[in-house]
Amino acid sequence: MESEKHKLNILNLATEDTWGAGIASVYYNELFNKAGHNSWLFVKQSRSSLNHVLKIEKAHTNIFIQLYIKIINRLSRIKTKHFFDPKYFFFNIDESKEYINTKEILDALTFKPDVIILHWISTFVNSKTINELVNATKAKIVWLMLDNAPFTGGCHFPWDCKGFHTDCSNCPAILISSKKKIAINNLALKKEFLPNSLEIITCSEFDFIKAKKASLFINKPIHKILIPVNEKKYKPADKTKAKHFFNIDANKKVIFYGTIKLNNIRKGGSYFLNAISILQKELKQEGRSLDEWFILVAGSDLQDAKNQIEIPLIEVGFLSEDNLIKAYQAADVFISTSIEDSGPLMINQSIMCATPVVSFAMGVALDLVITGETGYRAKLKDTFDLAKGVKYVLELNDMEYMKLSGKCRNIGLELCKSEEQVAKLVEIFKN
Repeated sequence: MESEKHKLNILNLATEDTWGAGIASVYYNELFNKAGHNSWLFVKQSRSSLNHVLKIEKAHTNIFIQLYIKIINRLSRIKTKHFFDPKYFFFNIDESKEYINTKEILDALTFKPDVIILHWISTFVNSKTINELVNATKAKIVWLMLDNAPFTGGCHFPWDCKGFHTDCSNCPAILISSKKKIAINNLALKKEFLPNSLEIITCSEFDFIKAKKASLFINKPIHKILIPVNEKKYKPADKTKAKHFFNIDANKKVIFYGTIKLNNIRKGGSYFLNAISILQKELKQEGRSLDEWFILVAGSDLQDAKNQIEIPLIEVGFLSEDNLIKAYQAADVFISTSIEDSGPLMINQSIMCATPVVSFAMGVALDLVITGETGYRAKLKDTFDLAKGVKYVLELNDMEYMKLSGKCRNIGLELCKSEEQVAKLVEIFKN
């Protein structure tokens, strides 16, 4: 617990407090308060009533004004939708647009912030407002990168594009030539307005390398601190009991796979299906029963999984946090097939639960997935190598598996333990 002398007033800004990025910002906010600081999360959209979370939204009491704004926003989205390749997640269409002004944020504050943390702020706070906030408060400003939007002209995932190294010209995310200036203008505005004092926090080696090459971040301090995981909740447990919770035979080896949508190109669901097909074929060729293994799948749009997978499978939809933890604990291996990602956080969580991970060399796997120590890191987009990794983990003998599992937990505690990760962030704030 921090003494009053060292207590910080922290303002967290995020578009929302739900889904992946929003949930992460809520957790950071909770950890700062737990560490003895006065931390508030200010969001544009909220679906919860959490402590120290405040919704900042322009209030229009006139019902006709509310309806007009909704119609205009809907028409704008429809009009611009065909401009963009959806795989790039180009949400920041106009960096000059003011969604909320500096006075509205400051008026909502009951304290003067020592630190302002930017989380996922698309369609909420632009670079000009950030500049004004820093000038008004003299606060330390850091951007906690949960994707790549902070250093691009609008896309959240640039894939192989290196436009952010310079000026985002000829943006591949924008399909209409005459509209490509959108990315150029957005990045130029960021270069003009983002404070010189801005510091960057990346959450994986993959993003750290990218951020170092971003023209927007030249001469700006760039740090790497992995997203923390609550080690007291995400922990190893009796696998027999965890498997029983999902009505899975304790003698079966369990593969766990989770995705928002199986057809999400960025999350690589097709690679999961292809890897399982390869494994099924190999088991048959070896004269083994497909019933040796069991697949637990969380997420949505899973019809293709049911149609293509012969290994016994159960779908569990979207899991509550407690049941998600049970899924990691029941699993003998967790598969991540992301092919463009800053995380995923599920790798951090699985490792903390002492469940080995098989993934592509992508995102936070570069930090946490070590072949032969915490699982298997396959070559990017190499389905055969991915299948090889799954088979490797599942065919370890008990002693070998226990060693692998123990190493997962140890590395999880070393690199993702909540209190230590927050302490690293606070050290940057106070530097």
